[in-house]
Amino acid sequence: MPNRPKPILSVSGQIEHLAGKGVRFERVSKDAAAEYLANNNNYFKLAAFRKNFKKRKDGTYANMDFAHLQDLAIIDMRLRYQLLHMALNIEHFAKIKLLSVIEKAGENGYDIVDDFITSLDEGQARSLENEISRNQNNPYCGAVISKYSGNFPVWAFVEVIPFGRFVAFYGFCATRFNSTELSDEHFLMKYVKELRNATAHNNCILNDLSRNTAVHSTNLALISELGRIGISRDTRNGQMSNARVQQIVTLLYTHRRLVHSDGVNKHEAGELNDLMLNRMEHSIELYEKNTLVYSTIRFLQKIVDKWFPL
Repeated sequence: MPNRPKPILSVSGQIEHLAGKGVRFERVSKDAAAEYLANNNNYFKLAAFRKNFKKRKDGTYANMDFAHLQDLAIIDMRLRYQLLHMALNIEHFAKIKLLSVIEKAGENGYDIVDDFITSLDEGQARSLENEISRNQNNPYCGAVISKYSGNFPVWAFVEVIPFGRFVAFYGFCATRFNSTELSDEHFLMKYVKELRNATAHNNCILNDLSRNTAVHSTNLALISELGRIGISRDTRNGQMSNARVQQIVTLLYTHRRLVHSDGVNKHEAGELNDLMLNRMEHSIELYEKNTLVYSTIRFLQKIVDKWFPL
């Protein structure tokens, strides 16, 4: 039998375990916390937000009430939904832009798809074939696959491939047309893809805001834009060194860059302001003793205020 050192806990056991870790139940009573865990969220997802709080020497958490975990979980949920919606906007408008670029380049729409597939190695080509074939009976795109199977024009191809494959195709087109602009957007959409996948799978977004977790450097045009709106170099370097914050801000920047519909931008500005400048502000006093969370919220609020004004 495998070693399983963490047996499942009842809701009351979860409450006592948190209390033993230093979590207070002053703003939210233990009874109210138990009801929340039983009906609104699971312990594993909620407890993940503990990473944003410092520990004492004895291993217990300092300055953390159950209300902190509950509030972060709610904000995180709303943020996931918002970012996923904006990622879908980016995908839609990126397709529109790429098809326009291909048309203006005088492509016939078929050769560019054939050349892209030819450029793939054996494993990548097999993976693409599987991505398309498993949707043959899909009621939403199965008819398109059936009609064009084996001879896809680009306007059909971009509608039946997953977003990750579209991002790769975007990069292929950037090279084909020797376009710095497309290449830069391809780089940005790699970050968007990772965050889109996380939000689509309901992964927590704000459960680890610690510095120096980003693997890749931030896009230079994005860094310049942050400086233009008055964010200091030290703040930029610190905040963007967190992988999650880096991806969130990159998605917001890419949305501004690719989505040109006044109606869509007005709608997203309203939703972002309601979340960042209303909902987050409503509970900001909770984090006055937590520099990590407080500074990150203020950083994101300033970006939304500058990039998505009402």
